[in-house]
Order: sequence, then structure tokens, then C-alpha cells
Amino acid sequence: MDVVQWILWGALPAMAVVMLFVGVGGPRWLGVALAISVCVPLAIEDGLPPWIWQLDLMTGPPRSALWWLLLLGGALGSAFDLGALPRLVARIMEVICVISLPWLLSAPLRAGWSVVGCAAGLTSGWIFVAAVWWVVRRSAKARSGLTVPLAMAIVFGVDAWVVRAITVGADWQLPAVAAVVLVFAIVTMAWRGPFACGRGASLSMTLAHSGLLLCGRAEGELAQLPFVLAWSAPLPLALVTLPWPSRLRWLAAICGVLAVAAVGAGAIRSITMA
Repeated sequence: MDVVQWILWGALPAMAVVMLFVGVGGPRWLGVALAISVCVPLAIEDGLPPWIWQLDLMTGPPRSALWWLLLLGGALGSAFDLGALPRLVARIMEVICVISLPWLLSAPLRAGWSVVGCAAGLTSGWIFVAAVWWVVRRSAKARSGLTVPLAMAIVFGVDAWVVRAITVGADWQLPAVAAVVLVFAIVTMAWRGPFACGRGASLSMTLAHSGLLLCGRAEGELAQLPFVLAWSAPLPLALVTLPWPSRLRWLAAICGVLAVAAVGAGAIRSITMA
């Protein structure tokens, strides 16, 4: 039953959003398309969150904060790819989003943390989110074609598998929607020419990947090996950023995607071994 619900309220609306934004406007609108596609089923499930200036930034519900962060990241990413924002302004706002994500989504956990635990938890979160953002962004700069969206589609598929296997509820539907968005965006653009994944879209992918894994998770869940591997799955894309000879860059792209798939497979395998 939850699969039918996901198709009706997640996959089909996501395809429509991709057709509208990416199919008509091109791949520079991928960030907005990804954010809207995830936020629509999130709003259907939880209702619209309070206005952004009404959020409790210390102890407020993390899903409301995630909703606004995804929309902000998607709008910011597409605005950067469209050339509507100065580079410095975009970079500052990107850093603010990356820093805000672990802080806002850890609000329910921080209430029970000591000062040392809070420092350790937030620092770990910042390191992971920043590392994923840097790798995905640099990879999109080095290989602006299918490499990054294809690898991140695999990552979101792994996220959905891990969340569904370990947690209770329908949270797996949101990363599954993100995977559909990226795959359908690639298919949609196939008839128009080469797919060009902008660096701005990397922010939206990073926020969705990290945010959907973190949101609402207990400390025990986050410490499990499947979650750690799933969160780390995009990092092998760093292979793409190495100074490969021009004639071997296609090989770097293949190796990067296969390495991402290998880490994702390790995350799924670790569930069955637990």
C-alpha cells in the first residue's frame, strides 16, 4: 500500500515537476525541480510548515526546518546555475545552508546531549555534510554531464533502501522520489542533447541526501553502519576530481560511479549482516 501511495503522491508529481522545469527550462532548473519534488510529498504528509521566521531554531521540529532548507537550497542552486546570483553571494549562502543543516536537524537530540556530546555530534555532522557538498560540487565542475546525477540517483536509491529497512514509517519515500527526479531528468534531457549538471544543483543534492537521512533519526540509528555507509556513498566521486589525462576522463567517470555503487551496495549488505 505504501508503494502505491508513493507512486501517486511522490513519483508521478515528481515526473510532472521535472517535465515542467527541466524539460522546458533545461538542466539549470534541476535544483528547483529536486527541491519541489521532495517538498510536495513532505507537505502532503506533514502539512505546510510555519513560516521561516516562525521556526524555533533551537528546539523546533526538524522536518519543518528541512522543508525550508530544501526549498532555499534548490532556489539558490538554480539561481546560481542561471547566473542570477553573484558568485560571492551564492557561496556565502551555500555555506550558511551547509552549516545550518546539522544544527537544525539535530534539535531533538541536542536536548539530551552534554556540552562535549553536542560539540562532537555537531562537528561530525558538519564534517560529513561539508565533505559531501565539496565532493559533489567539485565533481559537477569536473564532469558536468551525466556522472553526478547518475551517481546521486544511485545514492538516493541506497538512502531509500536503508531508511525503509531500518526505520519505521514512510520516510523512505522521499529519497526514492529524489532518485526518480534525477533519473527522469536524465531521460527528459536525452532528446535535447548532452546533460549539463551545474554546480548549483550540487547544493540541492547535498541537502536532500544528508537531510533526508538525518531528519528524525535517533542517535542509535545514526551510529549504525548502514547509515554511515549510505551517508558516505557520494564521497568516491572524488575520483572524478583527480587530474586525469583528458583521454582517460571517461574512465574516471565510470570508476567514480562504480565506486559510489560499491559503497551503496556495502550499505545495503551491512543491513542483512546486522
